[in-house]
Amino acid sequence: MDLYIQRDSNHLLSLSFSLPSRRTYILSLSTYIFQMQASVSSLSISYLNSTFRSNIRFCGLRLEAPGFQSDAQLNKYQRIRIVPRKSILPKRLVSVSASTSDNGSPTKSFDYDLVIIGAGVGGHGAALHAVEKGLKTAIVEGDVVGGTCVNRGCVPSKALLAVSGRMRELQDEHHMKALGLQVAAAGYDRQAVADHANNLASKIRNNLTNSMKALGVDILTGFGTILGPQKIKYGKVGFPDNVITAKDIIIATGSVPFVPKGIEVDGKTVITSDHALKLEVVPDWVAIVGSGYIGLEFSDVYTALGSEVTFIEALDQLMPGFDPEIGKLAQRVLINPRKIDYHTGVFATKITPAEDGKPVIIELTDAKTKEPKDTLEVDAALIATGRAPFTKGLGLENINVETQRGFVPVDERMRVIDANGNLVCNLQPNLFMVTQNVLDLIFQLLGSSLVLHW
Repeated sequence: MDLYIQRDSNHLLSLSFSLPSRRTYILSLSTYIFQMQASVSSLSISYLNSTFRSNIRFCGLRLEAPGFQSDAQLNKYQRIRIVPRKSILPKRLVSVSASTSDNGSPTKSFDYDLVIIGAGVGGHGAALHAVEKGLKTAIVEGDVVGGTCVNRGCVPSKALLAVSGRMRELQDEHHMKALGLQVAAAGYDRQAVADHANNLASKIRNNLTNSMKALGVDILTGFGTILGPQKIKYGKVGFPDNVITAKDIIIATGSVPFVPKGIEVDGKTVITSDHALKLEVVPDWVAIVGSGYIGLEFSDVYTALGSEVTFIEALDQLMPGFDPEIGKLAQRVLINPRKIDYHTGVFATKITPAEDGKPVIIELTDAKTKEPKDTLEVDAALIATGRAPFTKGLGLENINVETQRGFVPVDERMRVIDANGNLVCNLQPNLFMVTQNVLDLIFQLLGSSLVLHW
């Protein structure tokens, strides 16, 4: 089989080929060696030498760059023969490719090649990538597979937003009449709406779990703690801990809602997004502290279900982190037409949960003068002031790593740094940062910008 590569000076302009069956090939181009593993629907390219290895996967890949020439100029192409991998690679460059049903064999003296702490979407993707590369892999999860995104974030929030969108359509009498439809007063079943979001999260959670089990990833249940270099313990409260060793460890513990000082969260009347997604109650009047994307999403859900919303924002305008044009559009479409008012330039310095028939009390302070400004009494308060890294109890102090506001310190190559400024070997905070490094490498090799067609 032949591969045609068009070059312009020292820049690779385009490549095209067809690989009829799933095999592994090696392309030798100048001083670079690429490993190409392909099927009809996917392609994997690796740049390999004795000191660096990196991998990136595309689906339906096509690489193009400016300067593509017509077939009439075929004489400017270089023709390169692709041969099976075994006959060209020196032994020192041969990489191990994993079977889709085998979790590999661990490096001698370790229980696993890789242990991932945290089974959210980041940890899940890291586990699949590791098994694909032939590493014996385990993932430690103290709660449920899927992490924040699947269970307390992206998935259930979008399920609730889908409900709010349908409610608004049904409530738009003018639009319904224009379509010739007559709709009685739209109503909803709160528990059924909550079940809809929970069922969707459960389905995706099971899919993630089954995908890891199918590849042989060991799912270890319990809270993971680093005991020392290449050593981890995990276990449930009230049960003995288990200790395992791993050649490498990935921290993928994700984040938790950030709650400012002075705010007392009871999980019922003063809540975070974790609680709100359960939709245990739809309050008549809810104050949302913070007007970022989390607060904006919940304002959409609550107002669609009949609540009045008050935003409390510390900066001088709503949605301060949004692009200005997007912020204006969101204000016009998602704020102004709805039962939403707001206080900007104020801090919610103290929030007291409702009790004994009393409402939630919110004390507001001017963000600039720090003087008391107002007091609000509402039915509920949602704290949507962002998220913080979940590194508490991870045991980083056992390897002399000091977090910075919860963040794990790293260098420009995402390698963990200890309190003395030294690199911590065999510990990585996020495998997916490698992806950008690989893209940078391909850009350097091709010498021009790429257009990836998906």
